[in-house]
Amino acid sequence: MLSIIVVTVDRTRQTEHFLLSLTHQTCADLEVVLMHAPQMPETTVAAMCARFPSLRIRAFPSPDTCLSRSRNAALAHVAGDCFAIADDDCLYPPEVVARVLETFRRHAELAVLMGSPVSLDPGDIPTGDAPVPLPAWRLFTGCPSFVHFYRTAVCDAVGGFDECLGVGCGTPYQSGEETDFALRAVRAGFAAARVPSLVILHPSTTPGGAAMRRKIRTYARGRMQLLRKHGCPAGFIALNVLYPLLALPVEWLAAARRLARYRLCMFIERFLSLWRD
Repeated sequence: MLSIIVVTVDRTRQTEHFLLSLTHQTCADLEVVLMHAPQMPETTVAAMCARFPSLRIRAFPSPDTCLSRSRNAALAHVAGDCFAIADDDCLYPPEVVARVLETFRRHAELAVLMGSPVSLDPGDIPTGDAPVPLPAWRLFTGCPSFVHFYRTAVCDAVGGFDECLGVGCGTPYQSGEETDFALRAVRAGFAAARVPSLVILHPSTTPGGAAMRRKIRTYARGRMQLLRKHGCPAGFIALNVLYPLLALPVEWLAAARRLARYRLCMFIERFLSLWRD
């Protein structure tokens, strides 16, 4: 069984959309461990869970607003032999649970499995059904928490999430807890892989405004603390610092290409419409 850990503060609507996506799974061998903010009324939580009678949902109040601490509390309630770390605003396409369980069944050597994050307004969808081994350094890219899946046995070896990292912790390091967990699992000897076509949908985030600047600042401090914690070499740390600049030309060209295709298509259709009724 796959135990799906979801932590939410007050985003009831997004959480309901996620739970709705679980009702459409082709495999029902799942449970939801829902951690909600302590101040969230129990009647609201109960009403939300009651809307999905086909799902096994167990809801618990989070200790506080620390995401890592909430996930650690959820781990104590996991009943499945595998677990997932979901965001309350992500969506699982219908085959996700079945494919995760089947991949773990067919590949006994794997204990850490990553899917592919894709925007809710996707462009190209990743392809490839075979697990692709992930060395430790690859866990730093394209592995947000909502694409993480694990065998539960990993927890016995590495413990829980670092409560000094992640959103809501009492330090300036407001990110990196999921990457830290995956790195500790790999360094404990567990094999990791990504299935590229195992797509998890998530809203895209467009930088802008003071709030986004603050978010980027706290996430950056979390990333640098993570690199220091794991003793990453100076060259790798430098590459992490320079990566945003190095990626800028590629992303500009990609954006320009998308816009150019759109404008060209607009021209062709308008031109052809001159001869259409």
